[in-house]
Amino acid sequence: MLFVIYRIVVSQTESVDGGSFEKWIQILELVLNLGFSFVYLVATVISSFAVLLNLVGKVRNNLYLSLLTFLGIPSICFMVVLINIHLQILISFSIIYLLLVTIQFLLFRNRINKVQFM
Repeated sequence: MLFVIYRIVVSQTESVDGGSFEKWIQILELVLNLGFSFVYLVATVISSFAVLLNLVGKVRNNLYLSLLTFLGIPSICFMVVLINIHLQILISFSIIYLLLVTIQFLLFRNRINKVQFM
């Protein structure tokens, strides 16, 4: 869902009227945005599959390993985007993704703790 919203925001960027040079720059910017969107999608998919490591009991019962499966890969991707890329839209969507994953982790740990005490 977050990827779709990101694509909508990128597609709503303003176009510049001008000569052929401005049009080529705009086409290059569009290709660059598509490339970043693809990288963002791949990172999101990989991060989502890492959560499946919580099916292993040793990972699920260890707070730190479980935290790494939820936040490890997204945090590394966020740091790479923050340090190397400097695109404000991508940074803001990465922050939103990290906040959502943190909420999911807290809900997951709450549910695990309830099951362990039953």
